[in-house]
Amino acid sequence: MKPDTAVPGLQGYYQMKSELELLRTLAEAENDVENGRLAPIQDSFNDLRASLLERMNR
Repeated sequence: MKPDTAVPGLQGYYQMKSELELLRTLAEAENDVENGRLAPIQDSFNDLRASLLERMNR
């Protein structure tokens, strides 16, 4: 009798896990694009910079 399940090596497991995480991230990004949840990267950097400066000045 042959087993019907293959167990990947640890390296293969980590590779598959990383690929699955990337696919989830891409799916979320695609959903953001489809729903118009986008902003120019410079705006994001400016908001982040302002937030960090505000925390430093507290």
